[in-house]
Amino acid sequence: MHISRVVTITLAGRGAHAVAPLYLAPFQDINFPSSESASNPLQWLGANGPWYAGPDVFGISPEVPENCHVDRAAYISRHGSRYPDQGAYEGWLSMYERFQTPTYTARGSLSFLSSWQPVLTNPMSQIAMENPTGAKEAYDLGYTLRTRYPDLYREGDEFIVWANNYTRVLQTASMFVRGFLGFAASRQGSVISVTSRGFPASVGDSLAPSDMCPNFQDEEGGDYKATWDDIWIPPIQERLQALIEGNLTLTASDVNQMPYLCGFESHITGRLSPWCDVLSDEELKQYEYSNDLRYYYGVGPGTDLPKKMLTPFLNALVGLLQSEPINGTRADGTTFELPKLLVSFLNDGQLTELVTASGVFDEQPPLSATEKDDNRLWVGSRYVSMRGTIAFERLNCTVEDGSEPDPFSRYSNSTVPVSDLPKSASPTTAGRPTTDATYVRIRLNDAVYPIPSCRNGLGSSCKLSDYAQYVVEKYVAEGDWIKNCNVTVTTDTPTRVKGASFFTDLSKPWVSQLAV
Repeated sequence: MHISRVVTITLAGRGAHAVAPLYLAPFQDINFPSSESASNPLQWLGANGPWYAGPDVFGISPEVPENCHVDRAAYISRHGSRYPDQGAYEGWLSMYERFQTPTYTARGSLSFLSSWQPVLTNPMSQIAMENPTGAKEAYDLGYTLRTRYPDLYREGDEFIVWANNYTRVLQTASMFVRGFLGFAASRQGSVISVTSRGFPASVGDSLAPSDMCPNFQDEEGGDYKATWDDIWIPPIQERLQALIEGNLTLTASDVNQMPYLCGFESHITGRLSPWCDVLSDEELKQYEYSNDLRYYYGVGPGTDLPKKMLTPFLNALVGLLQSEPINGTRADGTTFELPKLLVSFLNDGQLTELVTASGVFDEQPPLSATEKDDNRLWVGSRYVSMRGTIAFERLNCTVEDGSEPDPFSRYSNSTVPVSDLPKSASPTTAGRPTTDATYVRIRLNDAVYPIPSCRNGLGSSCKLSDYAQYVVEKYVAEGDWIKNCNVTVTTDTPTRVKGASFFTDLSKPWVSQLAV
């Protein structure tokens, strides 16, 4: 897999010249080897492949724009690569039992079938847990962010991260802290576990709010995915069946499992699985599109209620980005200062709901159930991969006096990136009075994704106050979260959900602080 190297620009201080540091952290932490049948088999696996740095689909550099510096950031990440859940593993065992029958002969890319067996060596301890590649992904992210944002953490300070109370999510958070703090992790680091069930007061105030939403239902793509699966699977099923002589019939489920096995076996063992030798790049992209339909019409833009789940969280998060400094309260009543690098961990569904709420896919047309659009923006492999990440960077930028408010956004009528504007219209500080302005930009798996209706800042960022207005308008338009969910109201149920009060109030009964 060829990935061009990216160098990030930071500023030593306000008014300083841009300096391009040469990072020791690699741009891509995991190797993506070619297989016998595909050039990039691990890249097209949607939510089932290891993390990889997303492509620069907008042509926007991830470098910090000149005359700007990142003074606060929030990263929200899915857990790292993992072992299969029990249901998936049982499916593997079922395939294994069928493939062990001596009444067939497979050749070509399927010649390994009779000797194949599931790669778990101790299922009782492995099922649903983080695997070694996931641990590496989390540790590497910690190291990368520590070196990417050296000004957002002071050596010796306490460092806290947040995680949905789910074992593999907590494991990811713990490994991240170790990568971020190194040997100081046990002394200065901790994980705040946020439980999403069982507390009426926590309704709409966790990292998995759908768990307390009775009306929530993940349709997993519904008829859209089923229709597409009936299109892409049969030709592959027929091609592969021709490689088998004797009494073994491949099912549509078998074919659908092959890309899944390619991804999981590879990141479980750290070696490319033989299943990655079976399908071509194009066939894997067809599987990837099936995965995209699963998320788009399961918990993404193609839904009614699921896409609203994380809007309260986003609203609260943006409020934190607008504040300085931010103090929180511990369980014992003492105060603490919220980290300038705010990191939290959750699951794939919640990450998709947050990415949807963020607005970066607002101009994505509905996905077709019958035709794959190779130019679509909605590609799950680029954000909901294992350890998939959405980041919100707060940019403090020095701009020419009088250029605020800027005329280049929806809250100023343009979707043209500043870099594409005539030079006479671009912000500049040369020899003119300047002022500081605050913007936000969003990154999915490190690639910059602009808000279509708000690209009024350097590097197609959005003025933070405009983005806050955008989020509030969306939140209001979506209606009352408690009524939408048909929550049973008790004396403890909030009248309006808080979204993410657990960042600043560690005394809540559904919040606990864990050692790393």
